[in-house]
Amino acid sequence: MMKIFVGILLFSVTLTCSFGQTTTFDLVIKNANVFNSRTGKLVHKQTILIKEGVIAKVTSGSKHYAAAKTIDAGGKLVTPGFIDTHIHPTDVYRSYGPLQEYFAKDSLELYRKRLSDTYLPYGVTTAMILGQSEKWLPPILDWQNNPQPHYLNIYTVGGALVSSQSRKPYINHAMVTSPAAAREKVIAFYQSGIRHIKLYWKLRRPEFEVAFKTADSLGMKVYGHIDQNVMFIDTAFDIGLRNYEHVLTLVNSVLHVNSPEGERFNAEMLQQYGPGHANGQVERLEMFRFMHDKRPGAIDSLIDKLSKSNTTYSTSIHLMGEPFGLTYFTNQKDTTLTPAQTNRCKENFAMFMGYVKQLFDKGITLRMGTDWPSGGKVMLSEQLLLAEYGFTIPQILQISTINGATALGMDNKYGVIEEGKHADLLIWDKSPFDNYKHFLAGKTIIKDGIVFK
Repeated sequence: MMKIFVGILLFSVTLTCSFGQTTTFDLVIKNANVFNSRTGKLVHKQTILIKEGVIAKVTSGSKHYAAAKTIDAGGKLVTPGFIDTHIHPTDVYRSYGPLQEYFAKDSLELYRKRLSDTYLPYGVTTAMILGQSEKWLPPILDWQNNPQPHYLNIYTVGGALVSSQSRKPYINHAMVTSPAAAREKVIAFYQSGIRHIKLYWKLRRPEFEVAFKTADSLGMKVYGHIDQNVMFIDTAFDIGLRNYEHVLTLVNSVLHVNSPEGERFNAEMLQQYGPGHANGQVERLEMFRFMHDKRPGAIDSLIDKLSKSNTTYSTSIHLMGEPFGLTYFTNQKDTTLTPAQTNRCKENFAMFMGYVKQLFDKGITLRMGTDWPSGGKVMLSEQLLLAEYGFTIPQILQISTINGATALGMDNKYGVIEEGKHADLLIWDKSPFDNYKHFLAGKTIIKDGIVFK
């Protein structure tokens, strides 16, 4: 009799599991038009099932699912959260006064909130710090290792490496005195839990090569800001570097300041703008114009070389256009320029954006990297600028999501709406597919499966 009872009980349990039991999800988003960031396509009438901060399933149909909370998207666009691959806490914290040597323990939540409030309310759910004081690392690594739904996902490179022969480094940099010291610094970062390294333009070739090879051997992702004639992009490329910061640096590897050509460029700058050369963006844009007019194939050849491998570039285009009133959320317009000079700079910016588009069209992966104060707003500004200079909406959304996740080696977690990924999502009030200015539209932000408020 006992065997018969057990058999009946097991059969009843099987029936319950097959027909009666329902999984309760933490959040269900139904009637969503989901952007597939891998294919660049919209998939209509989808349901996203979320459990414990992770996407459990993305499915079609109108089946009802039990959930603690259900959101009817009503046919609205749903995308992954944005990813900014180049930020600096210093840009945020200096807005509140002098930069601190250390973060006071009783203020850690405040610091974390200030950083998150600069990005998360604008749809940026994940960001990579590409340099800060090494003394700030303990709390930042704690934030990295302990993500929270109401805070930005943070990752860091430690400090951007520079050689001791450089002038005194800024707070964002970490100085190394020799190739051996560069190796030790990379290993120390790795042992602390850091998996990304940034090599700065003030790093000499001997330290650069050792730092790159050490990081690469450890499986770390390596990024380089190659600029100002200490190292050149084509040299870094031959060493093995594939992730570069700021498209604006392209011109520095073809126009060498310490050369007869550089002297001719300086003479033109003096003629156009007088002593002082105005601000840095003016000079950089003039460099693009000079090379475009005098040696038009130089930048093209460099882009062709970079396109022969899996090269990525951060954008940082807002900062190039802000002084001339070309951006959204402009805070630092240059009022020292004459109307004629401002118009010339606007022409130069259009020429620069032409190279940004050429780089993209040649197959080089663009990823969002704002590198500017008010980073969340700058993310939106860069999306609008890309739209105004020939990029399609699917391309911009990919640049803002999966491209960054892949370049950071984190596409197993972020950047795409599919099973197993973190539930960091945006539900758009208005779709940029209808009007590109809807990048500015309101959004419901889902962070780790929880509606952000």
